[in-house]
Amino acid sequence: RPAPGEAPAGSRAARLIVPAALLAAPLPGHASAGVTKAWGKDPTGNDDDLHTGGVEWEDVKVGTGASPKVGDLVAIQFKCTAVVRERDITIDDTKGKSRDYRYGVGQMLPGMDEGMWGMKTGGVRKMRIPGNLAFGSKSIPAAPGRPSVPSYTPVEVEVQLDFIPGSDDVYDYGLGDEENLNKL
Repeated sequence: RPAPGEAPAGSRAARLIVPAALLAAPLPGHASAGVTKAWGKDPTGNDDDLHTGGVEWEDVKVGTGASPKVGDLVAIQFKCTAVVRERDITIDDTKGKSRDYRYGVGQMLPGMDEGMWGMKTGGVRKMRIPGNLAFGSKSIPAAPGRPSVPSYTPVEVEVQLDFIPGSDDVYDYGLGDEENLNKL
């Protein structure tokens, strides 16, 4: 029986176990969400009027490989959606197959370039891209099963950075990724 003013023995043990469990929990390697800032200058030193900031991003999975630099070839998977006339539509979807793009040079949406800044190979990130950093003043024509997308429509993109040739070790690609290991 505890002395007056003393907690029962079981609660003392719980007070020791909970902080120990918290100390053992893995901590993220860096911030897991944020909003991009304007890039300022392009690689040639001119004012960068494409990457103006304002992309909201959140890491779903933090990668462990290399981060892309402007001009790097990157292999990514993504799904790009938008809300048009109160309906969620898919604009583009790689459906699990990687596509290659040059990072930071205008081959992708400017908002995708911005939102991938600091991402590492193996990572998955969700982005909310404002209309000016998505398709801007260009509208997207209708396609079978999809209405046209008006200009300046904001989009949401979920992207997975699969590989950066020359930065990632091709022999280590996919190691540590439980999903890929289970497929072997």
